[in-house]
Amino acid sequence: MDIINQGLNVRKFNEKAERNKVINKFLFIGTTILYALYIGVLIQNYLSKDISSVIAIVIIAACFLAIGTNLSVYIKKAASDILGWGSLVSFMIIYSFFLLSDGSDFVRFSAIPVLCAAILFYDTKLVKIFCVWNGVINIIYSILLVLSKSDNMSQNILELIIILLTLNTIYKCTDIGQRFSYDSLHTVKDQQGMQEKMLSDILEIAKVVKNGTSKSSQIVKSLGESTEIVHSAIGEVSVSTQATANNIQEQTVMTQTIQQSIKQTVEHSEKMVMIAENASDSIKNGLQVMGNLKEQSAYIASANAAVADSMEKLQDKMNEVHNIANIIFSISSQTNLLALNASIESARAGEAGKGFAVVAEEIRHLSEQTRNSTENIAKIIEELSQNAAEATVNVKDSILSAENQGGFITSASQSFEKIEEDVSTLSGHIVQIDTMLSELAEANNQIVENISQLSAATEEITASSEEVSAISEKNLQNAENTKEYLEEVLQTTKRFDKYLEGN
Repeated sequence: MDIINQGLNVRKFNEKAERNKVINKFLFIGTTILYALYIGVLIQNYLSKDISSVIAIVIIAACFLAIGTNLSVYIKKAASDILGWGSLVSFMIIYSFFLLSDGSDFVRFSAIPVLCAAILFYDTKLVKIFCVWNGVINIIYSILLVLSKSDNMSQNILELIIILLTLNTIYKCTDIGQRFSYDSLHTVKDQQGMQEKMLSDILEIAKVVKNGTSKSSQIVKSLGESTEIVHSAIGEVSVSTQATANNIQEQTVMTQTIQQSIKQTVEHSEKMVMIAENASDSIKNGLQVMGNLKEQSAYIASANAAVADSMEKLQDKMNEVHNIANIIFSISSQTNLLALNASIESARAGEAGKGFAVVAEEIRHLSEQTRNSTENIAKIIEELSQNAAEATVNVKDSILSAENQGGFITSASQSFEKIEEDVSTLSGHIVQIDTMLSELAEANNQIVENISQLSAATEEITASSEEVSAISEKNLQNAENTKEYLEEVLQTTKRFDKYLEGN
């Protein structure tokens, strides 16, 4: 920016103050010359008695006053806008008074150079004011000439037209020139702004490029180091990939072994299903046998109860027989005693009682036999009673055993039912296991297929790793070349440092 400003400072009249100095100087010299001519003309007219002394003195005094004032202001502040306006106003006042007093052609056209000099201000308003002022004064002057019935009427009108055309030309030139100047100036300013913006952008880009190049150089350096690491890592990946491929081969063999084991397990599970079904049928048959056994046990228990009842009745009858035997024994004892008494009485009777004695003896003998038989019957009945009692106890034990057997049979039936339920559940589980084994076999087949695909992919990865290794070596070389290029760019961007420091 400083370099641009230095170039602009070479253009001396770029600033308004410098332009004002030159314009004010030119206007001061021009008006001073006209004032001198006015003074000369006034002196000549005064000497020739063409103008009154009062008017001549007033105009001459005004000229000297204007010259002195303009000189004083110019010395103090040559670039002042007031000096230009003051010079023009004072000149137009003197010009108007002198024109209306003298009326010579010289005075009438003397304002043209001053108005032309006013164009240099590039101020349309200023030029317009003084052109209108001059035109109005000349119109008034022409009207006065018409009223005075001057002989040179046509010349007067022609001069007025020329002056008005000249004033219009001066105004139009000022207006058009100002427009051109405005457009040119602002075009230059626009271009200057664009150039400054462009230069600022270029410097900013250069700054960014410099910083970016420096960072990029570091990044490329890091990239080179990273590429070396990647190259090394790719080598390790290649080795690991080869090891993975070997492991995949081992896994393939193991998976095939698992597949064979699953197949055998499926066969075993199918056999287990058949065994479970056979066991279920056997349990059902056992339950049926246990049912029959339970019915038979109930029948035996009923028969034993009937036997026990009969034995109790038999024992009662035997007790009655024993009682009868006791009565018979008692009767036989009494009969034996009576026979003995009869025998004794018959012996007393002698021969008369001899026959009765034989009968009595026979009766006694029969009584003895009856008593012996009765004793034997009693013994037999007692033994039968004991046997019946023992049989009753045994029958009761048999009934109790039958009842216990019925409980055992019921428990066994319940156990068989529970076993049947468990076997049914086990059969369902075995069926589920068989289904799951089928799914496992299918999944294992999928695993085998995936392992095959993985093996192929691993081989591709190994090949790709080798390609990437070669590419990484190439990238490493490119990174080195890029680093050299960036260093050259960095050296180039350092040329902008003087502009960046100035900015």
